[in-house]
Amino acid sequence: MDEHQTSDSRFEPRLKGRLSIGLLVGVVIGGTLGLLVGLLAFEGRTAAVIASALGGVIAGLLYGTLVGSFAGLESPDPGEEPSDTPEPLSQPAIDEQVEPDPSRAQEWKGDDR
Repeated sequence: MDEHQTSDSRFEPRLKGRLSIGLLVGVVIGGTLGLLVGLLAFEGRTAAVIASALGGVIAGLLYGTLVGSFAGLESPDPGEEPSDTPEPLSQPAIDEQVEPDPSRAQEWKGDDR
């Protein structure tokens, strides 16, 4: 249970931070692009420019949320990876298996009676 809590305690702040940054950047860039498109396409009609900017904000918000949440799922920074053991390199991963020597197989066949 303790290992699960430490894994969540590392993941949650990283996801929240990257999601928040994605939201803010998406809103700013989407609003700016929406305003620019509104000014160019609608040539100064105020309601159309505001609607275009609002559409850009909404699209940027959605896109920023998506990208920010995916960025929170990427691998942790080097040295911050979760592990099953406190010092993973100090213990061998598995015990080596010794394969039987084929030349000694004949000795075993003769002994069975």
